[in-house]
Amino acid sequence: MAGADPRVPEAVRDIPTPDRRLRVFVSSTLEELAAERAAVRAAITGLRLTPVMFELGSRAHPPRELYRAYLEQSDVFVGIYGERYGWIGPEMPISGLEDEYELSSGKPRLLYVRRTAPGREPRLDELIVRIQAESGSSTTPYDDPGELAERVADDLAVLLTERFAATPVPALPGLAAGWLPTPPTPLVDRLEELALVTGLLRDPAVRLVTVSGPGGIGKTRLALAAAQELSVERDAVWFVDLQAVSDPADVPGAVAAAVGVSVEGRRAVLDLVADRLAGRRVLLLLDNVEQVLAAAPGLARLLAHCPRTQLLVTSRSLLRLRGEHDVPLGPLAVPARAGGAAAVAGSPAVRLFVERARQADPAFELDDAGSDAVAEVVRRLEGLPLAVELVAARVRTLPPRVLLRRLDGALDLGGPGIDVPDRQRTLRATVAWSHDLLDEPERTLLARLSVCAGGATLDTAEAVGAVDGDLDVPEVLSALVGHSLVTPTDSGEGEPRFRMLDVVRTFAGERLRERGEETATRERWARHLATVSAAAGIGLSGPDRRLWQARLDAEAMDLQEAVRWAVATDRAELAVAISAPLARWWWARGLLTQMAAIADATAELPSAADLPEDAAGLLLWARGTMRIALGRAAEAAPLLADVVAGARQRDDPWLLGHGLVGLAMTLSPEDPTLPALLEESVAALRRSGDTWSVAFVLVPHGDAALLAGDLAAAVRAHEEALDLARELGDDHLTATLLDQLGLDALLAGDVGSARDRLAGAAALHRELGDQEGLAYCLDGLAGLSLLTGDAPAAARLSGTATAVRRSIGVAVWPMLQPLVAQLADGVRAALGEDEDRRERAAGATTDPWAALDAGLAAVAAR
Repeated sequence: MAGADPRVPEAVRDIPTPDRRLRVFVSSTLEELAAERAAVRAAITGLRLTPVMFELGSRAHPPRELYRAYLEQSDVFVGIYGERYGWIGPEMPISGLEDEYELSSGKPRLLYVRRTAPGREPRLDELIVRIQAESGSSTTPYDDPGELAERVADDLAVLLTERFAATPVPALPGLAAGWLPTPPTPLVDRLEELALVTGLLRDPAVRLVTVSGPGGIGKTRLALAAAQELSVERDAVWFVDLQAVSDPADVPGAVAAAVGVSVEGRRAVLDLVADRLAGRRVLLLLDNVEQVLAAAPGLARLLAHCPRTQLLVTSRSLLRLRGEHDVPLGPLAVPARAGGAAAVAGSPAVRLFVERARQADPAFELDDAGSDAVAEVVRRLEGLPLAVELVAARVRTLPPRVLLRRLDGALDLGGPGIDVPDRQRTLRATVAWSHDLLDEPERTLLARLSVCAGGATLDTAEAVGAVDGDLDVPEVLSALVGHSLVTPTDSGEGEPRFRMLDVVRTFAGERLRERGEETATRERWARHLATVSAAAGIGLSGPDRRLWQARLDAEAMDLQEAVRWAVATDRAELAVAISAPLARWWWARGLLTQMAAIADATAELPSAADLPEDAAGLLLWARGTMRIALGRAAEAAPLLADVVAGARQRDDPWLLGHGLVGLAMTLSPEDPTLPALLEESVAALRRSGDTWSVAFVLVPHGDAALLAGDLAAAVRAHEEALDLARELGDDHLTATLLDQLGLDALLAGDVGSARDRLAGAAALHRELGDQEGLAYCLDGLAGLSLLTGDAPAAARLSGTATAVRRSIGVAVWPMLQPLVAQLADGVRAALGEDEDRRERAAGATTDPWAALDAGLAAVAAR
């Protein structure tokens, strides 16, 4: 490629262009290069990329399993080198800094070396020399963090421009014939994983491949398929079954028996095996190694003596040998949503369910009547193959709809097969097998993390998992990842989120209760989420707002559970601390109905009487504002009047502004005090310094001007609010303002401008899944349809909007109610009562997103 960056290896110059933000892993020592790391973070986020940075407080370098998880989920590697070589972990010959560089092989690398470093350590000098000597890798010097940030930003910009675009095997003399068991059932899906395993083992430089994953994930089945495919390319392939072997000392004998080597004399058994395999291209499949991991050093010696021998291992835990290639196996994909047999039949988890169901009942068919239940069953089981098989085996007596109702006891469901290992007879036995292999710190952390319904970031794991420093959480968490009981996943937060399968979390939760630690652990969990909530409330308006949005979306289940737990245990102040800073996020995610009920329940708690004044004011404001959203303005008025009085007394401009705008919404549009209330609310919120709140309050401020006939003032208010929303990067508020400006244009008779504004809003509503906003957009399209002469379409779109609001339990915001009523009157006058009723009823039964598409297409064609 002409002008290609010489620092990027040719082999990796074809990274696909995704719409998601690329992740940039930053490798450096921590304290020494703290200023550089901060500058590089700013440069990366300035390009709308995601920095992946492992900050671990006093720890000099993170455990290998964790930073490897970070690296695997990253697209670009940035290395920064100053004077320090970095921390060398236990049993590691090199520092984490050098290890990260080695693990980044195959990724685009941007490498920077501080020009002036008089105290540079010798081993770092050696690493830099090696980097510069390697083909495809060069380094860029820098003098200070500012220059480094500029170079990183420039290099990443260039990088983005250039880059993102089965025959039987004969027996060997003196050895047993190669043998693989024939699986009783066909392999379902796993084509990518199968290609990955076989591709690795076709590389002579790869000596050890481990298929890892939790119990019941299908490791053995995949490994057998890979071994069978490779058998015609090897001198021999042997299967070594270790499920009944519990003593690591017995592993050499099991290997020798499978290969056909007689144990004789005093030589080590694996040395005898090595003598017989030397010079031959063979594959050993070792199944179920997790309970005999201490045998791993012997297997390493076997590989060292047999350069053409490869090991394919299945294990719930990694062997942690040099050169080990891990192929982690996850659950089968489940259907995104229901939609009839044709829509879900292609899902791998559904296919597995159907195949196993037909073994139990040959007459079973996936039809439209039962497909939604089957889809929900496999979703609830998270696509775990063993769980799907155990449940599907019961369809002869329990149809899918009945199975779905009984899934709460899935941990104890068993299957009919007598030829399966005891540890796979039930899900409980499968999880218990893995649990029994853990040491005490690992069992402790697994139990404590069970309170995290949606998984945990490292900071949450440390807050929840350690009590007075009793656990080294990163080390223990790394071990749990290695045992396949916890999985690092990418949720767009810039760092992994560590999750458990639901069956594992259920089992771990039982262990937590047995330990008598549930209440104390949930207390730590909820209080940590309160700190996350407070930081997010500020961060949503800052440069890292998208990372905070991703964090909150990933924490949504835990945030709601934590608030409910605080209410259930009479912790009113904690409930307010978790929920109040996120009011705008609850609104954007369509959760106002649920939060309204929680706010009222909080107010009724005995501990609510002891709330500090500021917390009591926030709770009162939440109760009042949510009543307005739910169409109960009369109930909201006295609550908001108290909010305003208290805020004035404490000189709290933020709460005063929000209380005033809420109080204004409880008034009639003709009330003479309305303009003054809105003006004061805008002034108070400007004084508070909260830009988002200023943009929010300008929405009803403009609506009031619209109702008063001052269209120019309405547009000014809404345009200012739109500019602020875009400046903040708040897509939800931006979509709301585009709807408002579409309505302004509609009332001005500007069809083209109204259409463009509503089309822009529609795209954002769809991207966000914003149903409340969707309803307002449908209202706007209904108005456009009426204005352009299609009253039946207007009636249908209005009917759909009404049905959407009813389904999510919200009302039209008070300032817009007169305009929505005016639209309804106009449609009714054009059609007559009966036709209007028929068209609205038809709209109410239409899929709202389909109605949105149809409405946009219709107005575009006029």
